[in-house]
Amino acid sequence: MVALEHHVLENTNKNIKRTTMFRCKQFVVNQTNCAMKVNTDSMILGSWAKPNQSAHILDIGTGTGILALMMAQQSLASAKITAIDIDEGAALQASANVGASPWPTKIVVQHTKLSDLVADNTFDFIVSNPPYFEQVKGHSHAYNSQSDTREQARQTVSLTPAHLFSFVIEHLTSTGEFYCLYPFARESEITDLAAEIGLATNRILRVQHNDQHSPYVTVFCMSKQHKKSVIENLVIRDESGDYSSRFKALCRDFYLRF
Repeated sequence: MVALEHHVLENTNKNIKRTTMFRCKQFVVNQTNCAMKVNTDSMILGSWAKPNQSAHILDIGTGTGILALMMAQQSLASAKITAIDIDEGAALQASANVGASPWPTKIVVQHTKLSDLVADNTFDFIVSNPPYFEQVKGHSHAYNSQSDTREQARQTVSLTPAHLFSFVIEHLTSTGEFYCLYPFARESEITDLAAEIGLATNRILRVQHNDQHSPYVTVFCMSKQHKKSVIENLVIRDESGDYSSRFKALCRDFYLRF
């Protein structure tokens, strides 16, 4: 995952540390107690994933609550959003962010494992920015020194693609959509695994830092309905190093600077 540049994290209150608060156009995310901060990946995923007329929305691994809040901004006023996280600190932080947002009753945050989630309904829209780093083999100071909560947020040991996709196939409506992202290097692996479980990949967004680099992450739109797959590319920065017009257009509803 790529951390957002600090100059994007603009605050009207100069006394607020930029590393702990992230301001969008309609809401503010406090991320002091979350292992994983708001990052470019989650902003792209939340901007690209359109809930449209969805009535029941699920955010798996909500962290700060950023994706749930982005879905709340874009969805029907009557939509019900469930946001879950395995980490208690993240769930508490997300709950506080929801309470301070324009949609305090639209989103319900739960501290629970995916396998323990009890839902009264299926979902017609599911979104997840899952942990996607494989478990580290051998000695690594960076990984050995990370907290347990950061490990859960970053590494697939806490939520494998197979576990995630198996849940989705059971809880997604027949016409619903599921959005997630994984490293570009795992694109074929992810689409093949999803197909084995019964999910068709209908849209793909390959994200590049700039034209000089290959894609680093792929965003997926999956469903139970098999359609011809559409592949798009997104370049974050143009030749001059500025944000590209496509990136600005995609994230304009959320970024303060766009």
